[in-house]
Amino acid sequence: MPNRSRGGRSRARRPDRDKNQKRILDSGQEGAQVSGTKSTDRHSHSKFEHIPSISRSSGLERDGDTLKDPDVQEEYRKFLQQKLDAYWKRYGSSSNSEDSDAQKSEVESNILIQFRKLREGISSSRRHDRFAIEVYETSLWLSIIFHSHAQTTAILSPLLPDLYISVVSTVKDEASSGLTVLLASLHSLERHYPSQRAFFDLSKSLPPSFALQDDHQVWLHDLSCSLRRSGYSHFRRLTQKTTLVRLVASETPDQTPLHPGPDGPDLALLSLQTLVTSLRDRLRLSAWCTVRSAYREFALPQCDTTTWLSNVLLLEVETGKQEAHVQLWFTSREQLGEVVKKDGIDGRWAVKLKK
Repeated sequence: MPNRSRGGRSRARRPDRDKNQKRILDSGQEGAQVSGTKSTDRHSHSKFEHIPSISRSSGLERDGDTLKDPDVQEEYRKFLQQKLDAYWKRYGSSSNSEDSDAQKSEVESNILIQFRKLREGISSSRRHDRFAIEVYETSLWLSIIFHSHAQTTAILSPLLPDLYISVVSTVKDEASSGLTVLLASLHSLERHYPSQRAFFDLSKSLPPSFALQDDHQVWLHDLSCSLRRSGYSHFRRLTQKTTLVRLVASETPDQTPLHPGPDGPDLALLSLQTLVTSLRDRLRLSAWCTVRSAYREFALPQCDTTTWLSNVLLLEVETGKQEAHVQLWFTSREQLGEVVKKDGIDGRWAVKLKK
């Protein structure tokens, strides 16, 4: 017969109590592990945030050579991807950030500096592999997107063609350099516009193995001709979004070492679009100078005038939006003192003559 005394009841329930205590202890250990993981992540983030630059420390500072370690390089690259994901979430096309342009530029500059640190580590450790190519290419795309022309030039110098050549000699399959050649060519056209000497010099300096695909070479040749001849209609046809998507898709190697976050764009495509937009701006200003010299006033209420100006200035082509974009253009030029509204006549603008 079971013992019904207090002591007996206590002994009968002890196994359940022991199980509960064990469950509590296990739960506490799991919580401690999670807490420890979060603490480690915060520590790693802080460590990478202020990791010294090899060029500045010359290896003399504490941890000055840390980024020469291949394992550290790969961990640092993951850290930078987190920074990029946070940037696109904050400033992407779907975001509503209230930060000023100066704040945004500061964040961009910081990202570029940290990628430069990583490239210095790769260069100092003489690392020539897929990882090195990915870091340099991503750095190139970001420098173009963030409009850091000095960094773009500095990145292209070791990447094209030396780094590609060294990687091809150490891995079985060939590294794809086509997109980089395309971006470098557009960069030279944009930076030296209207001169195209640097563009032709670049083409002549590259080894034959870096030649673009035939159809892409034709596209680049036609684009340079449209810029040289101020062929705005031809330029518009060549730079349609579907064409740019096709160029990137066929020139980008099938490798995705790091997957961007859900808010992140296709950096390769965005960098190409950024350069094309800059070239469009150059061509637009050139066309505007010609139009201002040829005409003394513009009657925007007239539909054919608005359509013509929208085409010549490479503005909005969609029906119904042309007038708004042309009006916006004239308003911006008025602020620069180039045109003025005619009194009493709605939609008419007069060119201000230079004194």
